[in-house]
Amino acid sequence: MRTHESPGRTHGTPPASPVRSSRGPRSLAGLQSTMGNAAVSQLITVSRMMTEGEFKESTAAPGLRGRSGITMVDKALKAFYTLPDTDQRAKLFALKDIVQACGDYTAHKPGGSRVGGTEQLGRQAEEAQKQLDLESVFQGLLTEIDRMRNPDEDQQALGSKAQATAQTIPADRFQNMMGGFVQKLGALRVEQALPEETRAVIGELMDVVHLVTVMQYPRGGMPGMKLNPAAEGGPSFTFNVDTQALGGTSFLLGHIAHELTHVAAHQAFGSSPVMELVQSGTSDEEVAALAAERKRALEDLKNELAGNPEFNGFQQRMLKEKLVYGAQPHKLEMYANSFEKAGKITAAQKERLVGWGKAAGDASGTLVEYDTVLNQMLIYLHMWRTSQDNPFYVKLRAVARAAYDRRRSALLPAEQAS
Repeated sequence: MRTHESPGRTHGTPPASPVRSSRGPRSLAGLQSTMGNAAVSQLITVSRMMTEGEFKESTAAPGLRGRSGITMVDKALKAFYTLPDTDQRAKLFALKDIVQACGDYTAHKPGGSRVGGTEQLGRQAEEAQKQLDLESVFQGLLTEIDRMRNPDEDQQALGSKAQATAQTIPADRFQNMMGGFVQKLGALRVEQALPEETRAVIGELMDVVHLVTVMQYPRGGMPGMKLNPAAEGGPSFTFNVDTQALGGTSFLLGHIAHELTHVAAHQAFGSSPVMELVQSGTSDEEVAALAAERKRALEDLKNELAGNPEFNGFQQRMLKEKLVYGAQPHKLEMYANSFEKAGKITAAQKERLVGWGKAAGDASGTLVEYDTVLNQMLIYLHMWRTSQDNPFYVKLRAVARAAYDRRRSALLPAEQAS
């Protein structure tokens, strides 16, 4: 599966009894009065899972239970039922602990007398996760990360929890949630403090959002944007979203900007499925000059970043990663070879791309990732509220504007022809 960026079925499960809280039964009217109808409806759905007593009954077997590994499942289930009804995040990760404990037990006790009941509980816990307000849990985790000055000091693994939460969200809900984050990116345009260069880029990206028909959590592949197989109605794309959220909302919106830039550049340059940042028909000599220009720009940015006192350690690391990623050697050649082997481009296309990569020397990555990392960093710096007279920010806006102008110049003839 294409990437441009790096870092069980239920079978015949019988219905379970509603949860009986260890704090005593609570009436529907009582729940509604304190939590509201929507939350109560959700809790009732989530509660369709075995109680502690029912689980012990379904996994009863000769011998002392206390000496069996089943006690780890007992503990995880007990921990779940001690949680307050309103703590969706705690409920989610307690359910994940139950699934893990069930899986660990059944893996070591294949065919055992307690396996059937344990597998049933594991399936119920998996299903219960999907009934939670996972979108709010994910947003809450991002908000906590946003409040941290230096996410490298995260002692609660909030980024990992956000990724695990996103992985649990059903596909249709995940697409809707990511659509909301795309809208957040677009809404930055109304902020008075947004630099004009960034406003222009976001407008360009919003113009191609409709071409992205699928936004999904990466399953069996890496994050990134890929061109869908050719179909009537023009090109469309699938976005495998990176939900690591290492830096909270700024990371996610920057990632979205990065990947949408691939789409915008593909439309502007008439690229192949590799989505190279070179206009079709460009000569090797022109490519060599373009790569050299881009490499110099990234080196200038590295110089402005070095020792820049406005950025903390985390921000320095994030920016350095992008500056290196934007010019990695042999990147275009690697993509060309893998895409040709996968039947996504022709041998002639591969030959042309490999030739461009060689012409770029050790800056082949600038032919694939230069524009993308520039736009990504524009979003980072705006959301970090970086001073606009910071030398790094001044240089970034200048080179990002030049890259934007190149894309627009390439796109205009195609728009006029249509």
